[in-house]
Amino acid sequence: RSPMSPPALSERHVQTLPDLLQLFSTSQFLSDLRVADGEAFDLLRMTGGLPVARDELVGELVAEVRAVGDDGDVQAALRRAKRRETLRIAFGDIVRSQPLNTVARQISYLADAMLEAALDHALRRHAGKNGQPIGRSGQPAKFVVLALGKLGGMELNYSSDIDLVLVYSDEGKTDGQHSISNQDYYTRVGRDLVRLLGEQTALGTAYRVDLRLRPEGSRGEICLSFDRTLAYYDVKGRTWERQAYIKARPVAGDHQLGHQLLERLEPWVYRRYLSRADITGIRSLKQRIERRAQAEGVDERNVKTGHGGIRDIEFVIQFLQLLNGGSLPEIRTGNTLEAIDRLDQTGCLLHEEHAILSNNYRLLRKLEHRLQIMFDLQTHTMPEDPEELRKLAIRM
Repeated sequence: RSPMSPPALSERHVQTLPDLLQLFSTSQFLSDLRVADGEAFDLLRMTGGLPVARDELVGELVAEVRAVGDDGDVQAALRRAKRRETLRIAFGDIVRSQPLNTVARQISYLADAMLEAALDHALRRHAGKNGQPIGRSGQPAKFVVLALGKLGGMELNYSSDIDLVLVYSDEGKTDGQHSISNQDYYTRVGRDLVRLLGEQTALGTAYRVDLRLRPEGSRGEICLSFDRTLAYYDVKGRTWERQAYIKARPVAGDHQLGHQLLERLEPWVYRRYLSRADITGIRSLKQRIERRAQAEGVDERNVKTGHGGIRDIEFVIQFLQLLNGGSLPEIRTGNTLEAIDRLDQTGCLLHEEHAILSNNYRLLRKLEHRLQIMFDLQTHTMPEDPEELRKLAIRM
């Protein structure tokens, strides 16, 4: 009856049905989103799955969250936004065949926007209760969320965890009637941020948030001041933490504070030389990952940690960055594909090595995306069944 009904739409726009079939055959998860949301395909037709600028996404989502009320409404708004934008990104990926770096960057921008919106809500909520945090200088304190891992490198997967480190600028206390220390204030903000994104609701979770890469790991405080963070890495920082900070990037809050911290940490990350202990540390971490994959019996089928998988490529690139980054600032980047290009340009990789690493990284990451988007699961393992492998090959 409606001129906009799916059959009428398919008659007028001949590409609609093939696009839908491609989406349905590649992902049960996206199919369910499309069926549950009657307006979803109209949105896809209007946007064409085209990339959206980070600032535009952040602005839209922060405004959307500010327009709703309590924490429950905010959680629902965040999860609906993630579903809507994931459908747009996946349409660009699956139907429009956008390149890997575009798709991964869009997934990362969406996570940035979700973090900015959730943090904005948490900060406004606690300022209303306790006032504004003030530093020792009498100036308002600042707060930044740093991302490590794939989000830090702007190469997030559809179903990745997000690895975060939380830092505030200065010790002090809030100026409200119920005054508390800045440490206490930002710890509460950090817990709210994790809960808003990670708590299980009727609409699921937005992201699994991992804070274990912070100073002292799970034993450490949720957030630390700028000076205490620097002191920790100066005195106790280990090689694997330097390797992790290759990908560090400010993603929410006061980005200037984040850049200041990373600038101060850069000489610690990229030293003039790698010691024997550094090389041994990187090798032993790699061996632990390999042993785990072998113990789980998925060494040949796990595209991430299996033999010749994504992690192998990332370790090679990060090792070369740590080895040469002290004297070659141009190779200091958190994005793996960018790093491969820059290592080639500076002569740290042969042209043939560059081609092999770059082409295979793209292939393995696309394969990882196809595995994860089918059921929105954090999986990296190819199926054993030959028929399921055949279907996966077609989806590729």
